[in-house]
Amino acid sequence: MSYLVMECHPGYVVLLDEEGRFLKAANLRYEIGQTVYDPVLMKEIPEKQRYTMRWISNRVAAIAACFLLFFGINYYQNYLQPYSSIYLSINPEVQMDLNRQGTVVGLTGTNEDGEKLLEGYSGKGKDKVTVADELIDRAIEMEFLSEGGQVSFSIDSPDDALFQEYGMELRTKVTEYLDERITVTIEIVNYKEGQRQERAEKPSSTPVSSQPVPTPPSSSESPQAETVPPASSSTADYDDTDYGPNNDGATDYAPTASSTPAPADTGHDPGSDGITDYNDTNYGPNNSGVTDYTDGNTDYGPDNDPGDGPDDDDDD
Repeated sequence: MSYLVMECHPGYVVLLDEEGRFLKAANLRYEIGQTVYDPVLMKEIPEKQRYTMRWISNRVAAIAACFLLFFGINYYQNYLQPYSSIYLSINPEVQMDLNRQGTVVGLTGTNEDGEKLLEGYSGKGKDKVTVADELIDRAIEMEFLSEGGQVSFSIDSPDDALFQEYGMELRTKVTEYLDERITVTIEIVNYKEGQRQERAEKPSSTPVSSQPVPTPPSSSESPQAETVPPASSSTADYDDTDYGPNNDGATDYAPTASSTPAPADTGHDPGSDGITDYNDTNYGPNNSGVTDYTDGNTDYGPDNDPGDGPDDDDDD
């Protein structure tokens, strides 16, 4: 059977057979329009098998992407992402960002001298102690650090255990590195505690009032007792009676004042006070000894003066 070459591709060709079917065959340096008699035909994959292979390849690609994502995130968190920081302070101050392994992933000069100290220097990918030693050497060469100076490491770590570990390592190894070269003081500071202490010592911006504050009286200067007004006379005092051992000799019950004017005195003597005294009688225990209806000189009795009677005739 003969085949006519219809399309040519690097790996295969498309042939047209005598029955009008299109078939794929290996490209053995064929050219378009060429007639081929014994081509190496490529088997067609059934549709169901093709779908199964596509499903498997998709699942494999998804699993590979998950593994890549997991390991990529893990690698980023462990090796690329800053996990802690160390501030190297001499006069220049440099911030070293470290990953979880203690490797430097970033260097920043936090002041002008720090930027000068980092000019032309790259410490990324190096251990923190190596970077510290090299920066101290540069500080000595640039005359930022001299004999008797101080090198301070302020460690900003997520936990105290890491702070203790980094602090001991820096103090020990940097001291050994500078031994017999220069004598300096190594200071290890907890960055978080230093920040809290700085905030606590910062003066308040609230203005202080100049108004004097009243001073409370001392215990020796007791305030005078408040004078309590006497109780109203209208309150009955049951302990103060007019009879018995508690008698004070004063009557607590005063007559109630009336708005009605008192009746006129019925007494006819000129010494009447205008008030009828019903308790003052000429007889009995309430006798006052003064007769209200006479002038005290009666016309009857042993002391009667016959000459004083109304019908008395003068005896000449």
